[in-house]
Amino acid sequence: MRENWSKFWNHPRTKAVRHWSNITYDVSWNIILFLIIAVLLIGSFSVGAAGGYFASLVKGTKAPPLTEMKQQVNSYAVTSQIYWGSGEKLTNVSTDEERQPVDIKNISPYLLDAVLSTEDTDFYQHDGVVPKATLRAVLQELTNSASRTGGSTLTQQLIKNQILTNEVSFERKAKEIILALRLENAMSKDEILQAYLNVVSFGRNSLGRNIAGIEAASQGVFNKSAKKLTLPQAAFLAGIPKNPYYYTPYLQGGVVKKDLTPSINRMKTVLKRMYVAKNITKEQYEKAIKYDITKDFAKQSKRSRDTYPYVYDLAEREATKIMTKYLMKQDGIKEDEVKPSELAEVRANYQDQALVALRQGGYKVHLTLDKKIHESMQQPAKNNGNFPGSMQYKQVVDPKTKKTVSKQDPEETAAVMVQNETGRILGFVGGRYMDGKADDFNRAFQAKRQIGSTAKPILVYSNGIENGLITPGSTVNDEEYYYQTVPRQPGDRPIKNEGGRYRGNVTVRTALELSLNVPAVKIYEKMNMSNSIQKLVDMGVEVPDAIRYAPSAALGTMEITPVELAGAYATLANYGEFVQPYVISKITKDGKNIYKAKPKKKRIYEPRTAYLTLDMMRGVFTKGTATFAKDRLNVPGDWAGKTGTTNDVKDSYLVGSTPGVTLAVWTGHDQNNSLIGPTTYYQRTQTLWSQMANAAYGANNSYFKSGARFTQPSSVTANDFKNSGRFKEEDKKKKPKRRRKKRKLRKRKKKQLSEQKKKQIERKNRNKKINKTNNKLKQMRRKKQRKTQNVLPRKKQKPRQRLRRKRKLRLRKKKQMYRNNKNNRKSKMKRKAILLKTNKKKLEHN
Repeated sequence: MRENWSKFWNHPRTKAVRHWSNITYDVSWNIILFLIIAVLLIGSFSVGAAGGYFASLVKGTKAPPLTEMKQQVNSYAVTSQIYWGSGEKLTNVSTDEERQPVDIKNISPYLLDAVLSTEDTDFYQHDGVVPKATLRAVLQELTNSASRTGGSTLTQQLIKNQILTNEVSFERKAKEIILALRLENAMSKDEILQAYLNVVSFGRNSLGRNIAGIEAASQGVFNKSAKKLTLPQAAFLAGIPKNPYYYTPYLQGGVVKKDLTPSINRMKTVLKRMYVAKNITKEQYEKAIKYDITKDFAKQSKRSRDTYPYVYDLAEREATKIMTKYLMKQDGIKEDEVKPSELAEVRANYQDQALVALRQGGYKVHLTLDKKIHESMQQPAKNNGNFPGSMQYKQVVDPKTKKTVSKQDPEETAAVMVQNETGRILGFVGGRYMDGKADDFNRAFQAKRQIGSTAKPILVYSNGIENGLITPGSTVNDEEYYYQTVPRQPGDRPIKNEGGRYRGNVTVRTALELSLNVPAVKIYEKMNMSNSIQKLVDMGVEVPDAIRYAPSAALGTMEITPVELAGAYATLANYGEFVQPYVISKITKDGKNIYKAKPKKKRIYEPRTAYLTLDMMRGVFTKGTATFAKDRLNVPGDWAGKTGTTNDVKDSYLVGSTPGVTLAVWTGHDQNNSLIGPTTYYQRTQTLWSQMANAAYGANNSYFKSGARFTQPSSVTANDFKNSGRFKEEDKKKKPKRRRKKRKLRKRKKKQLSEQKKKQIERKNRNKKINKTNNKLKQMRRKKQRKTQNVLPRKKQKPRQRLRRKRKLRLRKKKQMYRNNKNNRKSKMKRKAILLKTNKKKLEHN
């Protein structure tokens, strides 16, 4: 059949056949030629249209300078880190996505091969774009194909993540192509690959946090650096970026997924592509396929914020303050040049910027805290045996319901340990850890409380010695005493000592050792109180004006935080030089210091003053109010300190110093309830103090200087220990002599007499006066009668006449008395009548 047809076609037998065959050939050829021309025209038109459309898409796109483009690609959020003062990493600063940039030299070769085999096999050959892959992706998009292979190179993905958006559109794709071609001219292949690996998302880590960048992924999933990744581990991580939250092995909270089949299958796919690309051998491939990757996963771990809540919050708060000042300085803004009305808003804006910079700027915050000391100090605070077993309650108003509710008010504690010479905070306790958890209130740095008798060394005795008013040997009378520099009000009570006992004449040393209140107030009232308070202000303590001139400040009525109190006592231990306590030593970025602590230093007391005060404070531990703590203290050294208690036993303190460190401990209630046990509360405080000192010394004793003693300055002489101060008490004024007994008796009688008796006396006196006047009138009448009647004088009268005359006088007297009594009765009746009328009128009126 085929042979016959070929003969017919090649050797037509008739002219008609040859004619039609020629016509068929010509027509067919023309049709084919037309189709070819049409295809070429349509293709040219399509290419032109596509080119025009592409040009229209990128028409408004401005090509950025190469340096700017490179900067944009490498500009990504980097998680900041916090470090202990002893060098260990504490944690990352909390952020939405953790990232730790890494150099390509510090990435495992297995991971580089795995990423290139999976994402871009021709990475080192193309110029940023693969036209064939791009055309295939466009056709799949136009035809709405179910299978999508993707046409973006690593360069294009980097452009999409760093410069453009994730918007799905031809315009974004066109810009992506143009910028990818340009980026290839700005950066080398290794730089592009390094930037991609530091940017791409890898899902979640064992803490449940979002992670980006290969170093954060390696640390978060396998708890090792990217440089030490094995082949199965590298393949597993390289497969995650395709769909990070689908292939990541962790859920929120750091829990490992129950079904890891998709993630493991993805790892096998990556290994297969590595084998096909000849990046690994068959033996390596087969061994990696069988490897159980799940055993390498990092176990679910707690966030450092949960383990060290007080440290993290303090570090973030203090670092934000530092960064706020740093950013304002960078912009040339000075607070004193800003209007007061705008200052708060300016600070708030820069504070927000500082917080963002701290969380995403890749800073390294270095603390002063010694990890071992800090951790050791937490144990006594976590021990419930150091606190009362019964719970106290306080009636408070619920801010939501506005109803009064009963709220738990457990006994709390706070502590701070400061290095005397440098001001470094070595450790602190922010709270008690109720039920194993900490709250948001850091009492060591935020709780302002009255400090009681701990104010005496830093406010009274040190300033008294400084002014030459007292010495340790000065004598003061401990007696019943009232404040003398303020007006005395009705109901004021005398100043009392603990226990209510007065000891008479005592030395200043004894007064401090036994924490007597009366001697402290007497001395404080003799000095310039405002200047003494200014010493506290110079040490960073905020003191209201009402306290500046109040004699009660001698007993610690001002409110101070435990860290401020520790700083003030460290000033004495540092021989009178104040060093501002600080918790952040430096903040760095890319190896450069943007902040380095330069603590404020100021001379507060002379070395002589500081030493004499310390010398007196030694006795507090040996024979004073802190002997209970001394008996439980296992730390050798030259200890000097002071206890303190506030009114109604609401606060209890113990502060102690060696030549190296100062430790301040407070106990009390947040709601100001009184401490339980009037005779045992101080034992709990001193037990906590001794346990913290023992634990810190056992953790790291290098700071204590336990083998040294406070050295006596050359300015201290033997005379300073004698009673050589100016302080002298005024002699009491002698009581006035007693008046005569009669006058006293009269006064007593007058007080004892009732109102009626007083009225009777008044009437008798009145009658006496009337009788005197009547007698005078009688005498005057008699004289007149004698003149008119020529009556002889008494001497010349006869005896009978005299008798008659005496009788007449007696009768006259009786008559006169009767008349007087009658007049008195009438006047009484009149008065009674008047009173009855007035009372009646009042009743009618009412």
